[in-house]
Amino acid sequence: MAHRSQSGLSAAAVIDIWEQGAGRHPLDQALLLLRYACPDEPFETLCEWTVGERDRRLLESRRNTFGDRIDGYAECPACCNGLEFELSSEGLLGSASMTDATWHRVEQAGRSWDVRGPNSRDLAAAAAASDLDRARRVILSRCLRNGPDTVDESDWTDELQAALAARLSELDPLAEILIDLRCAACGHAWQSVFDIAGFFWNEIHVRGRRLLQEIDLLARTYGWTEGEILGMTDHRRRLYVGMALS
Repeated sequence: MAHRSQSGLSAAAVIDIWEQGAGRHPLDQALLLLRYACPDEPFETLCEWTVGERDRRLLESRRNTFGDRIDGYAECPACCNGLEFELSSEGLLGSASMTDATWHRVEQAGRSWDVRGPNSRDLAAAAAASDLDRARRVILSRCLRNGPDTVDESDWTDELQAALAARLSELDPLAEILIDLRCAACGHAWQSVFDIAGFFWNEIHVRGRRLLQEIDLLARTYGWTEGEILGMTDHRRRLYVGMALS
């Protein structure tokens, strides 16, 4: 865990993360990224952070590693036309205020509820549910209390579940980042969810493969070790790659 610097994840850290996370569940990949982004925090603490707090830290780590600009891609649900869009990590980070409070008191359907934002453990429990409806019930049952007691699921209507889920989103705004998009081809407008954990992981995957290719090339050309190659700055390594290919 000693690979992280203020400028972001080092080349060695990228390869370590990619190797350890390959083939694992997306929730595990997100926590692995978080461990490298926050090496001084106990793993148990990382698991207890709300999804919004987790994603805030991942946005910061992604910005420090790859830069502020995020180049995204989506397909129009109406005509399947491809759409490229640009986001700013700083813009996303500045769009939501965070709170240190764990439980919050809200009023809904004429009753008081204690609610908290879902964390990684809650998502793992929901991932084992048989369908989306059951997954939502799992999240609500773990993140809601009607006063000091656990919520009685028998009282839930679909409308109440939807309303309480919306309150959870309000309290943990970065847990679901919605992007407003409009298709240039047909004019259809929609909202798309931006998953920073999955996006960051895909970038790590691409960077990791490229780094191994660069290591292979430079080791065969100059006889350097993997450690020597990864110890170079990205700029110097790219210069050597360019010369080796010329």
